[in-house]
Amino acid sequence: MNDSRSPGASAADRRAGASPGGRQPPRSTAAVPWLIDAGLVLPTVLVTRAGPHTAFVRVFPLVATPQVQSAGRRLGYPLERLLPEADWLLWNDSGGLTDPRIGALADAFNRGGVRAFAYAGAGPPARMGAEGCGRLHRLGEIHPAAEDGTVFVELVLHDPLFSDTPESPPSAQTVVYGPAQDLELLQEVAGERFVIEPVPEIGGVAALQIEHTEVAAGLTSLEALVAELDAALRDSGLQGPIHVIDRRGVSGGG
Repeated sequence: MNDSRSPGASAADRRAGASPGGRQPPRSTAAVPWLIDAGLVLPTVLVTRAGPHTAFVRVFPLVATPQVQSAGRRLGYPLERLLPEADWLLWNDSGGLTDPRIGALADAFNRGGVRAFAYAGAGPPARMGAEGCGRLHRLGEIHPAAEDGTVFVELVLHDPLFSDTPESPPSAQTVVYGPAQDLELLQEVAGERFVIEPVPEIGGVAALQIEHTEVAAGLTSLEALVAELDAALRDSGLQGPIHVIDRRGVSGGG
C-alpha cells in the first residue's frame, strides 16, 4: 500500500501501483503537472538498497517518474519501471552495488537537476548482504536543503518477534527521509503525536524513526496510523508519499 500526498486534494490524481518491498497494493496521489511547472512541487527521488545488485528509486510526485527515468538514462543509469503506474524505478547492476555507487547515483541526479536523497541501512535486512548492513545514514556528497517540503515516509511492518536482541525489528516502524531542516521541523511539530527518535548526523538529522507499539498491541488500525502520519505532515507544512511496506511472513524480515 502506498499513500502519496499532494498539496491539495483538488490537485490529486489517485492511481494504483505497487510498493517495492511490500505485498499490499498501494494507493498513490500524484501532483498535477502545473504544480511542478510552478515550482510548488519539485521532482525528488529517494534511493535505497533493494538487494546486493538492486536499488529502489522512489519518485515524488508520481507524474515525474518518466522524467526521472529519462534523466537516469541520460546520466548513464538505466532504470526500469516494472509497472506502468508505479511511483518507483528499479536500478539493477549485475556487478553488485556498493554503497558509494548508490550515493553516486543520487549525486548524479542532483547535478543533473533532480533532487535526490540516498541512504544506507534501509531496506529488507535479509537481502542486503554485508554491504547493506549497518546503521541508517545518508550516502553521497550532495544533500539537498529544504525547499518545497518534500519528505519520504515508510511505514514498515514485520512479524512480531519475541526477542530482546538489537537485531529484532519492531513490528511496526516509520522512517522519514529528507532534508535535515524538514526532518527537524516534523520532529518538533509531531512530537506530541509520536515518540520520535532522530538519526543524528554531523550538523543535523539524517532521518527520523518512530516505533508504533500501539499497532502490535492492537490499539489502532493501519489505516488510522497512516491518517495520523498524513496529518502530521500536513500540520508541519510538508508533503510526500507514505509507503506501507509489509514484510510480515517474509523469511528473515526481508
